[in-house]
Amino acid sequence: MNDLIRSEWRRLRKLALGAGVAHALALLLMSRAMDVTQMPYGDQAAMLVVYMLLGLVLSLVQVGSYRQVSRWLWLIHRPLAPSRIFAALALSALALLGVAIFAPLLVFLVATHAITSQVVDVRHYVTLIHVMAFAMMAWLAGAHACTSRSKIAVAVLLAPLMLSLHLASVWWLLLPVTACLAWLLFVARHSFRANWNAPIARHGVLLLTALPLQLAFFLLVFQGSKMGIALVDLVGRGPGRTVLATDKDVDVGAAMRSVATDIISEGLKASQDPRAAGWRDQLPLLKLAGVESDVTRFPVRNQLGNLAQPWWDEKRNIKWTFSHDRMQFRGRDPRTGASHGWWGTEGMGSKARFHEVPAIGISRSMLYTVDAEQQRQHQMIQLPQGEWFVGRPVRALDHVMIETNRRLLAYRPDREAISAFAPPTLDWQLSLASGMPAPVEVIVVELLDGWLVSLFYSEVREFDGFESLTDPWQQVVFIGSDGKPTVVAERHEIHDYHVSAAGTSNVPVASWWVSPSLYALAHVPDLLDTGLTQPPRFDPLPRAPLFRILALVLMLASFGGAWAWLRGTTISASRRRLWLASCALLGVPAFLSMLCLEPRVRGR
Repeated sequence: MNDLIRSEWRRLRKLALGAGVAHALALLLMSRAMDVTQMPYGDQAAMLVVYMLLGLVLSLVQVGSYRQVSRWLWLIHRPLAPSRIFAALALSALALLGVAIFAPLLVFLVATHAITSQVVDVRHYVTLIHVMAFAMMAWLAGAHACTSRSKIAVAVLLAPLMLSLHLASVWWLLLPVTACLAWLLFVARHSFRANWNAPIARHGVLLLTALPLQLAFFLLVFQGSKMGIALVDLVGRGPGRTVLATDKDVDVGAAMRSVATDIISEGLKASQDPRAAGWRDQLPLLKLAGVESDVTRFPVRNQLGNLAQPWWDEKRNIKWTFSHDRMQFRGRDPRTGASHGWWGTEGMGSKARFHEVPAIGISRSMLYTVDAEQQRQHQMIQLPQGEWFVGRPVRALDHVMIETNRRLLAYRPDREAISAFAPPTLDWQLSLASGMPAPVEVIVVELLDGWLVSLFYSEVREFDGFESLTDPWQQVVFIGSDGKPTVVAERHEIHDYHVSAAGTSNVPVASWWVSPSLYALAHVPDLLDTGLTQPPRFDPLPRAPLFRILALVLMLASFGGAWAWLRGTTISASRRRLWLASCALLGVPAFLSMLCLEPRVRGR
């Protein structure tokens, strides 16, 4: 075994060393233009894809070179057990990827931490473990594809991405990452056998091998159908004109105001309040403002990736970067690298730490403002425990309006305060409907004797432009001068207004219709996303009856296809029942995995 490890190392070490040097130079060049450790999570995800591609390419070069029958027999018939042969190849791959990926990253991180004033936290070191784990997952997926009947088996790599790539704490992510790594390790190990074209013998191994492939097909089928229908919808749509905010011939603000006015007017049609007719007549002359639930998540401590970006003090040329270890901002001059101390909850030099990771001038439950002249931070609004913001503050109608997961809050400036940074005074508040997600759109109208508030509720997390299958509803509330809210109108069964601003109107976002069981399994790790402002969507039995029928038809079609495929073959009755049950329960992804894993050998 040791000889095989050394043999693989000598065979590929030059490639690994070359990749490591190129990787180190790339990191050095990137560090001249940006703070690599604080890159947005989208850019860091692109880097992770590159590292996974390196692992995949290594597997294709290393294991793929043995795919010829003569070379495979020479490898597998060594005086070693197949498990030890696989372990030797995997350990040599780990060493090669360590030289190409881990060593340059570790040296770069240690040098950045020791030499520069940039923020480097413990989470950055733990992230290196995740990088190596995902690179090894890619290697295992490639090794499994090289030793499988079908090369499409490389799709098992999508399973760990679905289950373990979340914007959560690097510590909690170790659980799904370790589980997925062990899972792919098991699958790749059992694909090392003398005849890789032969079916997998043991039922337990077959199930654990098929499940990640089924998860991958689950994602591919849904995304493929979504893109296909979107393309048909785009081709079939007539040519139209795109209206831009800079278009001189179109008053975009007036058009949006007209839409908002029509929404409230339609809501007031169902009102029994005697003032409703007068309100409808006044709407074109009244001032209004829109409030949206446009914050989907907040950063969490020790998060994998950076959701909250550094902010700049342009006057002093100081870049303030948040440290998850200290829970404070650290100031740094990007030109000279000089440190400018720490920024706490009260401003520069404050030792008080943040309780939550802040972003965009707001944290999960606190809104604050910064006095750039005095370099002080002032707390403006603090929400009670269990309540958090779901939208950014909107300054309109001489008020600051904010939507939380429980209420709509309207604050007015404290004109009697001496300081310009005095906290605002709560003018009125409106409780949202219980048991419902935050309204997707809120329109506030200022009346002479109070306020009109239109709340539009719709489950846009599950549907995109498919609201006609759900029951969106509108509520119009009058808030008097005393701040007391009164519901004056409600409108249900709304099918004439589409909330979605983008996306085709023919495809739901949720993928439960492909396979309800796999949908449930794929969404279990969503519980790790504690930074979400709305709880994770988990509905394996949707409220839309049309797609319940579609899901049932797909499962029955998969069962029928499996029965036709296995009919007349030589497989055992227990194996046949296993595939039929799997296709009936998991649907199309199980049928596709059966086509890849089960050779169709007919009896004589």
